[in-house]
Amino acid sequence: MNRRSVSAYRALASPSRVTILHALQQGARPLTLAEVADDVGLHESTVREHLDRLIAAGFVTKAPEVRATRGRPHMLYSVVEREALVDADAWFRSRLLTVLLAGYGKALPSRAKAAADAGEELGASWAARPGASGHASRAGHPEPERDPALAQLAALEAHLDELRFAPEVDADGSQVHLRHCPFLDLARAHTDVVCSVHLGIARGVLSAAGGPWTAESLDPFVGPQHCVLHLNRRDDSVIA
Repeated sequence: MNRRSVSAYRALASPSRVTILHALQQGARPLTLAEVADDVGLHESTVREHLDRLIAAGFVTKAPEVRATRGRPHMLYSVVEREALVDADAWFRSRLLTVLLAGYGKALPSRAKAAADAGEELGASWAARPGASGHASRAGHPEPERDPALAQLAALEAHLDELRFAPEVDADGSQVHLRHCPFLDLARAHTDVVCSVHLGIARGVLSAAGGPWTAESLDPFVGPQHCVLHLNRRDDSVIA
């Protein structure tokens, strides 16, 4: 992951910056520094520092106001449109931000379910995008296209690897060990939302691939960067 992406995820790891983004998103127009500070209840100097981090991470933009009167114009802050973020990291970052803001202020169970549902759509969208990873063969098994269950696991492994989760699928397919979290700082700050999104992504990819496997649950942080995704095979059969 490049430095720009790491900076972006760390920017979102601050609850105060998420609150500021929510205020900007809810505004009917770009807001001044004073207006943002008033909305979030923080000192202007603190808000300015947070806004500078969000600008550096690519989430917020600022521009001087256009005024017909004399005097120094105020700087106006607004959220960057998602369509302006085009690379893969930014694509995911913008959608994680959308999920975080959509769940703003809601109770934990509601946030987690909404995040999982959003992640499922995200996973299906990622799997279906142009240039997506194909079904890769797994060593020691038949070609995946001849076995829907193997094809499903291969697709899941390929997509999670593409997203830098460093996945390891158990021999029986019931667990996937995620050895690296590309959203580590964000996941630590918003575990319920981000890990639910990851679970939903797995569900979306499995559904798009088709087959008997479903993603049941995800155990976050069983190690420093180690999470375990639990799968269930509907026909209860075992991989040969």
